Amino acid sequence: MSAATPQVIYTRRFERALEALIDHYDAIHHLHPDAGSRALDLLTVVQHKLPALLAAQPRIGRRVALNVSQSQAEIAWLSRLAPLTAGRRLEAREWLVEGFWILYHRTPTVLYVASARNEREASYR
Repeated sequence: MSAATPQVIYTRRFERALEALIDHYDAIHHLHPDAGSRALDLLTVVQHKLPALLAAQPRIGRRVALNVSQSQAEIAWLSRLAPLTAGRRLEAREWLVEGFWILYHRTPTVLYVASARNEREASYR
């Protein structure tokens, strides 16, 4: 018997993180004409491939211990997520895609794509 394919949900927080990445690359585009090309590759993956890849392999990437480096924004976001996942085990994972770390939280039935950051950034927004 196989497990059901989990639903993939992009959170508003993830959308804001993508917008911030694009805004950053737009701001430096005049200094580096190729700035943002990897971010555009990431957007293509997010729009066309990411949900199917995560649904097919919900444990892709590596586990993350967020309590070690949680920001206040992360703590607040997780407190809003808690009622939605009551009674289900929530596992934080991150996956490197096109030079960007994608943070997602996994339950047995739903994957919440939570944030994104450049691989050189220290923490998620």
